Amino acid sequence: MATSTQKRLHIMPSNDIKQDDNFNQEVFNQSLALSRSRLNESTEIQCMLFRLGDSLEPSHQSLTKAQIAEDYDLDGRDLRNIDLVSAGFPHLLVRPNTIFISFFSLRLLVKSDQVLLVLLEPEDNEVRIQDVLLKDLRSRLQGNPEFGLSLSGKLPFEHRVLDAALAAVIATLEAENVLIRRDAEQSLSASQQEDSVHSALRRLRHHGKRLVNTESRARQVRSALQEVLGNDEDMAMMYLSDRKAGHAHLSADHQEVEYLLEAYYKNADAIAESANALIGDVNRTVDTIQSVLDIRRNEIMIFEAQLEIWMLGFAVSTFVAGLFGMNVINSFEESVPAFGVLVSGCMLSTILIGRYGIRKLKKFRRPQL
Repeated sequence: MATSTQKRLHIMPSNDIKQDDNFNQEVFNQSLALSRSRLNESTEIQCMLFRLGDSLEPSHQSLTKAQIAEDYDLDGRDLRNIDLVSAGFPHLLVRPNTIFISFFSLRLLVKSDQVLLVLLEPEDNEVRIQDVLLKDLRSRLQGNPEFGLSLSGKLPFEHRVLDAALAAVIATLEAENVLIRRDAEQSLSASQQEDSVHSALRRLRHHGKRLVNTESRARQVRSALQEVLGNDEDMAMMYLSDRKAGHAHLSADHQEVEYLLEAYYKNADAIAESANALIGDVNRTVDTIQSVLDIRRNEIMIFEAQLEIWMLGFAVSTFVAGLFGMNVINSFEESVPAFGVLVSGCMLSTILIGRYGIRKLKKFRRPQL
């Protein structure tokens, strides 16, 4: 008997089964399409190439994945997500002759004397990090003192590219954090005003979602940098110019690049912690406002219940009085004190019924332990 009951409980409606089948088929079709597109080495990708020897003037190129893999000594598997905007977590891929930088919508392939920027169309409402990078890329790569980069001018070309890329990513995250913090603090101040509490609550929830997104992105950047910082061999291989000149670094010889990565690691960590602290303030304020609104809603419901109880008592009394108002012959019409007795009885019954209902309501409100 129990077995048949369990079988009946696990039976799904036919509509749900059809929806699951359709979803599974869509997943299969989408997976097959993505698999084929990522393995398709003939897909052309729009790129921008900067060479060290020609004043870093960019040249637009249209390359296939196979050409990129051959030019930069990469495996086809390394380029599976190069043309996708949302390609999972940011990462730094270090190879003997190439550094592959992938941060959100930014894709860079760096060699000792050139850098290839993959031009991607960002998703809706996404900041174009590549535009931030391109704004000052040439000046940064040339070590322009205007940006306070006199020290970076001493770095090899590949490290200057890495510095510029990480600076663009961190600057974008920091700008998002600052602007969202400004809007969130304004909403926190507005939440103390009685007339705008509902709109402030909606804005705070929206800002909370944006802060969570910024914190998540900052933590992803921090994790990517931490992964490289924990691998001495990768940091030593990031000296592409020295390797090309025949001076490969030992696994323990990577002080400059380690300092560079540590600086941006701390920046990403500071952004993540700052966003997390503000998320806590926003969530506590939202919870407080929600609790106050819940209390007010409960008070309104209690007031409505009390009003309905008194109206019930009054309705019962007026019903009795209405019986005597019917066009039916009775002895009360000739009695002198009948009116006073009837009115007094109606008022007394209203009070008794109301007090009884209020007492029952208080009993229901009292928590049962």
